[in-house]
Amino acid sequence: MLFRTDMADERRDIYRKANQLEEEIKGIKCEIEEKPNGVRITRVRIVNEEGKKALDKDIGNYITIDCKKITNLSEEIESNIIQIISNELKNLIQNLCEPEDEVLVVGLGNENLVVDSLGSKVIDNIEVTRHIKKYYPEYLR
Repeated sequence: MLFRTDMADERRDIYRKANQLEEEIKGIKCEIEEKPNGVRITRVRIVNEEGKKALDKDIGNYITIDCKKITNLSEEIESNIIQIISNELKNLIQNLCEPEDEVLVVGLGNENLVVDSLGSKVIDNIEVTRHIKKYYPEYLR
């Protein structure tokens, strides 16, 4: 099957529709959570080779956070959306890493293109502590 999207949730929907499936695709686990203010979280887990083949994506976790009304948000709604995204990232990191693990953070995107600038903005706000752990462990107590 040829997909014109890289998003796992969209590929899942396309595959199910093309194959007229009512049930979940074998090798795929999907959870959809509706949040306030029109926010939808879709978590797609590709758990085996069958799921990998169906969606033509690697085994792993894919999370889509869809915010329908993203313009002219009140501060309260914007704060709520930020908290939702933050919680998803925290859960993902906690499930994949131990507190003592080292991680590589990559901020992909184009800082000159508004819709693609998040990666570089995030990198500007990352607090790097690896050197503290190595050279000044007494400050981490």
